[in-house]
Amino acid sequence: MQPTTTQLLQKGFYRFKVGRFECISVSDGSYDYDPKLMFSGLPEDKVKEILHHHHIPLDKLTSPYTFLFVDTGEHKILADMGAGTLGPNTGKLVNNLKLAGIRPEDIDTIIITHAHPDHIGGTLNEEGKPNYPNARYIMWKIEWDFWFSEEASKKVDEHLSKIVPTEIFMKIAHGQLGPIKDRIEFITKEIEILPGVSLHFAPGHTPSHLAISFSSEGEELFFTSDTVVFPFLLERPDLVMVFDMMPGIAVHSKRKICDLVAERKALVHAQHFSPFPSLGHIIKKDKGWQWKPYYYQIEGLRSA
Repeated sequence: MQPTTTQLLQKGFYRFKVGRFECISVSDGSYDYDPKLMFSGLPEDKVKEILHHHHIPLDKLTSPYTFLFVDTGEHKILADMGAGTLGPNTGKLVNNLKLAGIRPEDIDTIIITHAHPDHIGGTLNEEGKPNYPNARYIMWKIEWDFWFSEEASKKVDEHLSKIVPTEIFMKIAHGQLGPIKDRIEFITKEIEILPGVSLHFAPGHTPSHLAISFSSEGEELFFTSDTVVFPFLLERPDLVMVFDMMPGIAVHSKRKICDLVAERKALVHAQHFSPFPSLGHIIKKDKGWQWKPYYYQIEGLRSA
């Protein structure tokens, strides 16, 4: 019998394999957004039409916050650090890793895809110490430079302040990342950062947003992070979200990454995609793409 999404969420994690890599999809909780505030430059009636078409309630869009742990056999890798105390139902990542048998101190590499609060808010614990004390952190240099510049507040205020107050973005970026600066390895080009682990430049959501691919024994998994924020946006490449700080560049990155994973038939882990554990395939459909989530079985995965 297949476990239900509710059962998987209650467990807090889901194990699967990519070649010889042991992978775990880990829940950090969820966050409720007002979907009427998520679109840029659209009249209210058009927004309501889009939401109705995709069966999204007008008052609330509940987004899973799902993160990825990968054990390559040589390295234990975490993609982003969770949201911490951003919302009333976030901050579960560390505990759910422990429930899955992963000690935070055993994680040796953390890849920061971008510096939005839901991806870095869980960097430090309540005492201000790193939740992952023995990890090195990988981050694109331009991303760091942006969040510690005067331009950042202006950009956040322009694009994101209706969703989360600007001061929260800046406080979390400075407060969570500042104390670990000496642990961060800054990169400036797309590279294979570890054997079978490659970084893909996908800017637009933020100035230097990253996607990550994991390849082993002919199988491939992409952690797309926020290249596409919600699955219904795959079918509408024309829609611009307030989350995307550089909208035109974000559209280009979306096409680049989605076309790539569709062509390669790669497994995709997308942080905000339902249902948990946010795994599936992205396939070409008309002028866009379609999300094909997976059902889950004790012995593995099969397509929806």
